[in-house]
Amino acid sequence: MTEIVEPRPEFRSVTKDALLAALDDPDPANPIAAGIARLVTAYTINFREHVKRIGCVSADILRVKPRLPIEAVAMRLTTEAIRESLARPVSPDSTN
Repeated sequence: MTEIVEPRPEFRSVTKDALLAALDDPDPANPIAAGIARLVTAYTINFREHVKRIGCVSADILRVKPRLPIEAVAMRLTTEAIRESLARPVSPDSTN
């Protein structure tokens, strides 16, 4: 079942510039980067569950309209990771 994913209230007003700066911060405890990572993880789980349910990847699944800057950044990162994984060639040995 798809989980409804919402940014935490403290991150709803963070600007895109501040979000991108947080991603560049080497501190693994950066709370903004952790908030983005939480969303990316949840979006990825939702995507995986969606694919399991319908058995394929529909093009429209990657066209979600974000409401907030943190959602836009997290969705972009998730979409890039999904596209990269779909573009990788699958070797015959990877079926195990």
